[in-house]
Amino acid sequence: METKQRRLLIRLALAALWLGLGVIVFVLNRGHTLLVDNKSIEDLNLRAPDFITVKVDKIAPMEFLRNDRDIFKVGGGKHRITVEFSDGTETVLKEFHLPLKHDQYLLSIPKLINGVEPFYEVFVSNTSREREAEPEPGF
Repeated sequence: METKQRRLLIRLALAALWLGLGVIVFVLNRGHTLLVDNKSIEDLNLRAPDFITVKVDKIAPMEFLRNDRDIFKVGGGKHRITVEFSDGTETVLKEFHLPLKHDQYLLSIPKLINGVEPFYEVFVSNTSREREAEPEPGF
């Protein structure tokens, strides 16, 4: 093999390695905003617990009363959530994967603790919905 061909092959291999490394780093560090919601769901007749402590991954635990919502900033695709109850009910531990496509997800505690799938969904804010509903200005 000639020196030029060998150099070209080495350079292509290094470029492929860098590209592959970039993809791996992106997937492992992809950040999401996870909105954890402790509100009752009337349609499914699911009542939210009165007082719980929620921990997502290794982030500091947060306390939730009924009708509370708070934000967890998480990284990566695989996550673990722990829900501890103040009344002595058995702790709920669940692992789940968030798709890479969207930035914000809404996780429902009543759905999670009652085994209703899916217990999370893509979160779309009201301002985003209003923007999508408005017609584009014509020229």
